[in-house]
Order: sequence, then structure tokens, then C-alpha cells
Amino acid sequence: MRDQRVDRDHAVCLHDQRIDLGFAHRPAFQQAKRGKGRHGARQRAQLAAGTLNLMGAACEHQGIFGLKVYFAGKGGARYHVLLYAGDGSGLIAMIEADLLGALRTGAASGLATKLLARPDAKTLGVIGTGKQARTQVAAVCAVRPIERIRVYSRSRENRRAFAFAVADELGVETEPVESGEACVKDADVVVTITKSAEPVLRSAWLADGVHVNAAGANSADRREVDADTVLRAAVRVTDHVAQAQGEAGEFRDLVGAGRLAWSDVHELGDLVTGRVRGRTSPSELTLFKSLGIALEDIAFAKLIHTRAVEAKVGRPMPI
Repeated sequence: MRDQRVDRDHAVCLHDQRIDLGFAHRPAFQQAKRGKGRHGARQRAQLAAGTLNLMGAACEHQGIFGLKVYFAGKGGARYHVLLYAGDGSGLIAMIEADLLGALRTGAASGLATKLLARPDAKTLGVIGTGKQARTQVAAVCAVRPIERIRVYSRSRENRRAFAFAVADELGVETEPVESGEACVKDADVVVTITKSAEPVLRSAWLADGVHVNAAGANSADRREVDADTVLRAAVRVTDHVAQAQGEAGEFRDLVGAGRLAWSDVHELGDLVTGRVRGRTSPSELTLFKSLGIALEDIAFAKLIHTRAVEAKVGRPMPI
């Protein structure tokens, strides 16, 4: 059957089969830079009960296009992707995308880490223990020889539970710590995955040579890293500069103050294609500001759909 619906349970099974997340992301960014992938910035509509979010993209090299839609309100957020055939013949799949979003966000951080972090990076610091944090850790560990993980969140119970789960799942020593500063001290790679309105990471805490993935905040009123971290970075990368101009509070503040120019911020696709150089010294601080773009969602949805059809999972939809 051509029309398939892949639900969360099936997506979990596919994740357990260890899908190579970079397999979807790297070619998507490459093709976009070659003019064969298109995507627009996130569109938000404020409603009485919350926010309706729409994200659309086309991956022409894969012959597909689609959109992700989600509503975020007091009860949390629910995500769905609609995937269409690029020839206009119709809907290929509807995918319940809660897990997909976490996987693609982790994949983007993994790709950025692969391109920017020092090859010998062994210590990872993670600030935030929400539902997207575990895929961040898994992606970083997939591309660097991480031997030790420290984790911090404001809840002692949450950080302890998270540390136990990560150590059990990945087999890497994982320690819950009492502060953000202790979490990132001497870390080679740092991930922030929070919704904080105020910085949870400060430059003064960071060692030379660290790579930072700021992956949680994706609206102009949120900031995970302080201005000094942004200005200290030798390489500043985001998914899509046009979207960052509307959503990346850390960059917007500095551009508005005349302390940073948008030309100082590069796109992940520029690193993938070699248009922009990455790290040039072991002592440099590098920064990836992850916002999440539709191109990532649609490319990964196509991979999930392909794997689902091969595995004969999902349910036919009479459309």
C-alpha cells in the first residue's frame, strides 16, 4: 500500500534499529545548497489556547515535499508530518512526529558535533533533562569517543534519573551534578537543551576548545547561552540564517546592539558542503545554534517512511 501512517510505537522500533540519523541530514543540507532543497521559516499563529506552528520543505533530490504541524498549549505539544510525492500525485504518509522531532534535533547536533568538535572529545556536559535530551546525548556519543557525561537540571530527582537511564542505555559513565558550572567544567562538548528565557550557560565556565550545541530555545524571547559565549566563538553556525533572524534570541540581541553581524553566522549546510571552514585550532570555541527547520523534518520523515515500508509496519490510510 502506498499510503502509510507510521505511529510513535513503530517509530520507536525504527529508532531501536539504530537508524543512522546523519544519513538523512547530510545529503539534505548538501542538496539544499545546490538548489535542490527548499524550506521556509517556521510560521506561528497565536490562538486563545496556545500556538499553532507550521513548517514546510521540499527535498527535490528525494522526490518528496511535506510539512510539519504542531500545536503547543498548556497540555504540551503534539506533532504530525504530512509527506507528499514530489510529482504531485498525493499523500505518501502521515507520521505522528513527537519522537521524530527529538530524533531530528539530536541528529542536527550530532552532525554539527561531527563537523566542529575536536576529534578527541571525550567529556560531554548536558544542561537539561527533558524529552529531547536523550537523543542529543546519543547523537554526540555516536560521532565522538565520549567516555564521561555530566548532566544538570534544576530538579535533583530528574537529573539523577536521567543519568541512570543514559548510563544504562549507552554504557557511558554519567554523573548528575549540582550546577550548570560543574556540568560543563573542562567539557569537550556541551549541549544545552532547555526552554530557558535566561542563559543557562556562561562563557566563563567553558574551557578552551569546547564545542557547544545550543539546541533547546527556538524563539526570540529565549536564550540559553550568554553573549560572551556567542562573541567568543570562532565559528558560529545555525540551521538556517533567515530563520535565526526571527528566532535566535542570542544572535538577535547582539546584532541589534551592533556587536555582531549576520554575516558572522553561517549555515550548517555551508559546513557540510565545505563552503565555510570549521574549526581551525584545537583551542577554538565553536557554537551551533539549533532551531530546527522543516528540511530536517521532511528528510528524516522520508527515511522513516522508507524504513517503515521495508519493515512492513504502519497502517494503510484510505485516502
